[in-house]
Amino acid sequence: MAKAFSFESGMNELEALVEALEKGELSLEESFKAYEKGVKLASQLKAVLDQGDQRIMALTESLSKTDITDEVTPE
Repeated sequence: MAKAFSFESGMNELEALVEALEKGELSLEESFKAYEKGVKLASQLKAVLDQGDQRIMALTESLSKTDITDEVTPE
């Protein structure tokens, strides 16, 4: 069973790939593979951020349609 992708774990993995590439200690083939994996991770991370942005926009839109002051009662 595949582990669920999380933004944090994806960022950590991408940072590790970038660090390994920057050190310059990988073979050419390993560098190609690391770069390819990094591009895929960046795409997945962008998708997560885009989904979050859509959720925020939907919440903001629904709040703007509702008069929040009517729902809050002072104690």
